[in-house]
Amino acid sequence: MGNTGYPRNHGLDFLKGIAACFIVFVHVVFPWPYGVFVAYLGSFAVSVFFMTSGYYSYGASKGKLLHSVKRTVIYLLVAYVLYLFKMLALEGFHARPVVDFLVNEVFTVEHLLKILITSQSKICFVAWFLISLIICYVLKLVLGKRLRYLGYLGLVAGIVVVLPPVDNYMDFPISNPWMWGIPFFVIGELVHEHETALRHVFKRRYLVTLCLVGILLNLLSRYNGTGWWHIANMLIAPSLFMLFSWSGMKFNRFCLLGSTYVFFIYIVHPLVSTCYNALRGNPGVVESWLRPIIVLVSTVLLAMAYYHVKTLILARLRH
Repeated sequence: MGNTGYPRNHGLDFLKGIAACFIVFVHVVFPWPYGVFVAYLGSFAVSVFFMTSGYYSYGASKGKLLHSVKRTVIYLLVAYVLYLFKMLALEGFHARPVVDFLVNEVFTVEHLLKILITSQSKICFVAWFLISLIICYVLKLVLGKRLRYLGYLGLVAGIVVVLPPVDNYMDFPISNPWMWGIPFFVIGELVHEHETALRHVFKRRYLVTLCLVGILLNLLSRYNGTGWWHIANMLIAPSLFMLFSWSGMKFNRFCLLGSTYVFFIYIVHPLVSTCYNALRGNPGVVESWLRPIIVLVSTVLLAMAYYHVKTLILARLRH
């Protein structure tokens, strides 16, 4: 999700800030039925993160890609530690249930294969994106430009697999690197490589139209119970990506959500949500609408505090 050597694109930082908000609203939903539509629509957020990583990986050296792998692994480990700490707290700080969970459910061949194939981990539900991103970076290191063939294949497979009507889009195994992560990672690379040509073809009005068509498909998907949300996502995410990438937007405070705080928000918001639910188990109607916003604001404030303290400590260490 970060920069690998190119100048920062503040338009993409702004878009990632919007995506970070939607990630929270996907996991901490608004009341029914509106929350379901927001969750469907919010799927564009993860696609944007994959595309941004691919965008900055275009032409990057092996050293830069290795740095991206190491950094993402660190974020993944932090997510795991936070989840296990939460689990330990819920167990009254008795270590035995946590140890049994790790031995019997986590460190098994079946679970490791599931992580590799679907990116689904029992340790932390939001970790699937980080695992998929690591796989994208590693394959980019190994395959180079040939990764695009996997991206094209995954794109076709992702479309085919969601065409039949289903009751729940999660019935289909597209939440994985092969049919979601790699295709959007490759799209990000292609946007960077062919940026000049794409600017001539996709005028702003065309991109806005594609976004609106995608939103309409998403709405229809929500009401008729089909997997068309994924096809809608394929229209919304690239269109938004190109719109914001070419916007020439200047840096402002909101861009910090996408440039600095995005990993923090992604990793920490489930913990903030758990704490809030523990304090307010039965919220009223008004509070149920406010809960996603409260969790988002609380997570952002924690991110600001963390980075402020981190900056002060590093400044003192330098002196």
